[in-house]
Amino acid sequence: MSISDKDKLHKLKQIKINKLEEKLDKDIRGYDHIMDYKKDHSAGLVTDWVDENIQIIIQQHNAEIEKVKKMKIENFTLNEQKEVDKSL
Repeated sequence: MSISDKDKLHKLKQIKINKLEEKLDKDIRGYDHIMDYKKDHSAGLVTDWVDENIQIIIQQHNAEIEKVKKMKIENFTLNEQKEVDKSL
């Protein structure tokens, strides 16, 4: 993998993670919660005493983050790749 491919993959992952962060923020709005957002972009609850919906949302978010971490360039859509190609 060339340096430009590594840069492209990093940028693709970062864009996908940013979109997941925005989705998480929208999904948990309105719920009473205290959440810990970690450096690896996973989320955790500070207390277990929260609505079950939040627990499910956070589990789904963490699963999606793990998928993104394992993705290769070919796993991203052509539109996502074109978007990054324009910015590099």
